[in-house]
Amino acid sequence: MESPFSDMDWLDTASNTLDLAIQKGLYTEFSHLKSDLDRIRFIHNHRSSLLSNTFERYLSSTSSSLTKNATTAINFRKKGNDYFVNKNLSRAAWCYRASIALSIINSQDMALSYGNLSAVLFELNHYHESIRAIQLANDFYPNELKFKLVFRRAACYHKLNDPERSAYELKICRDLIKKTAGLDRKKIDSFCKEMDQLSGQIALLNKRKEEEQHQEQEHTKSYKNLDDLIQHSQTPTETLATCLLKSTEEKIDNEFCPPSPPSPPRSVFLINESNLLLHGPNEHVPCASTTLNVAYSKDKGRHIIANQDIPSDSLILNERPYACLLLPKFAYTYCDHCLTSIVIPYVCPQCSHVLFCSEHCQQRALASYHQYECKHIHVLKTLGIAFLAYRTLTITDHETLWTTITQTTIPNENEIKTNFYKSDYFSIQKLITHTEQMSIDDLFHYSLTAYLLSEIIKSTNFLQCNQIKKRDTEQILLASILLKHIQQMICNAQTISITKTNQIDEIIFDNEDDQDEITKRFASAIFPTCALMNHSCVPNIRCVFDQGYLRVYTARSIRQGEEILNCYGPQKTLMPSTEQRQNVLFEQYFFKCQCEGCIDMIKSQGDKMTNGEN
Repeated sequence: MESPFSDMDWLDTASNTLDLAIQKGLYTEFSHLKSDLDRIRFIHNHRSSLLSNTFERYLSSTSSSLTKNATTAINFRKKGNDYFVNKNLSRAAWCYRASIALSIINSQDMALSYGNLSAVLFELNHYHESIRAIQLANDFYPNELKFKLVFRRAACYHKLNDPERSAYELKICRDLIKKTAGLDRKKIDSFCKEMDQLSGQIALLNKRKEEEQHQEQEHTKSYKNLDDLIQHSQTPTETLATCLLKSTEEKIDNEFCPPSPPSPPRSVFLINESNLLLHGPNEHVPCASTTLNVAYSKDKGRHIIANQDIPSDSLILNERPYACLLLPKFAYTYCDHCLTSIVIPYVCPQCSHVLFCSEHCQQRALASYHQYECKHIHVLKTLGIAFLAYRTLTITDHETLWTTITQTTIPNENEIKTNFYKSDYFSIQKLITHTEQMSIDDLFHYSLTAYLLSEIIKSTNFLQCNQIKKRDTEQILLASILLKHIQQMICNAQTISITKTNQIDEIIFDNEDDQDEITKRFASAIFPTCALMNHSCVPNIRCVFDQGYLRVYTARSIRQGEEILNCYGPQKTLMPSTEQRQNVLFEQYFFKCQCEGCIDMIKSQGDKMTNGEN
């Protein structure tokens, strides 16, 4: 299936601009700049000579998939129908979700796709979700076809063991068929047979329920006194309180039996995530276990150590991402806000680039960061990790943003011991950048990208100042912060992967999915606390992304005082060559690995050379 996303090659644009700066003798001036603010001012001051109308071209560009597209939506729905006929339900569901994303809001096309998605959900035994999809389709569904939706809803209630509501929906279905003119007689006859079958099943279910109620009434007795009640307890484990309660409930049921309520939604269990941590949450680091401390040293910076012995397979960190970003190809599979797999999609009214898993996520995203992305999201999605830097800034409220920017300092050992460490914007501001180790070419590229991002922000209502000069000053400051965030994301962002063996739900399918791929990367995110973990090619933890949390478990027993170590690049088991691993790590993270796995390998190689081995 063809990707609905456009592809603008910003990397080529930045490279051409770098060549132009060299030709005009401006590159040397840029190379001597020491701060992110000075680099952004340089781009701002030389904008006309270096960039001409480059930013304007990007900001005025349009994408074929930016706005809703009825033709493309219909094509995706037709593909979904073909997959449905061939019983490829996961691919059918993906196509229907894509069609919903591309359909004009509150249109018949959208309603038809929701209706077709409800059929897939029914076949996959997701009856509550099927009913919800029918509800979303109902208002704009063609009147002459609504009886199909109502019949499917009746079948859902039957499967949910709710014969009263199923019979009620079936009656509505019959009435709709009678009122609808021009229906094909053969199809109606076939449909009526299906309704008759469902009616028979409902009758059997009602009869079974009546028999069960009759049996219960046969066993119901009126007791003369308390002694008689105790004597007739049915099981030896049945307590007095239970008997008294049952007797009271039976009397109420006999006096009045209210109509059955609507079938409840699928059960949702609210779990206090902090209670899952080994020995509970840390007083100073809420998303960490009490078994951990944040430490500081000049050679390691901030890092995490165990303050006691920790057994293997223990949950020691449990953190939500401060900001996260889906890879474009997964936009119709996972929620853009919480990264949960989508069963029923909720849309952006304007663009077709995102879907949400619930009304809650939809409303939160539209009210916060997405309003600053929607118009230019086709550009943002081509900027890679810089897009995550952009979202990290726009997801932060203005008061927190400006307060944090003016207060940020480099942490010292006393701060580590006395301050709380939360998963907030203040913690992100203090993450390292490795600016000194980056090449001038890279810094030039990142500076251009940060300035482009600030131009996008400027085109929205994010900047609160209306005066032109003050807006320019605010834009330059924000661009410098974005430049810092880009550098931070390169060194600190976490890749989020999912293992296919965990995907037990057939509804999960990705466009152009690699059937042989076991583990796939589908998003990137910034986790301020987990970012404190240093690297090892033989890590003592393992990370699992689940229910919107990055859960960090011990991979083996950890001794008191031992550092908690993550793996930034390929593990030793996947890339045995120490030289290759160190090259990969140095290229992105600017350090030469000195972990146990690398030192042991280097020592072993040295011993072989000493002994004359090849």
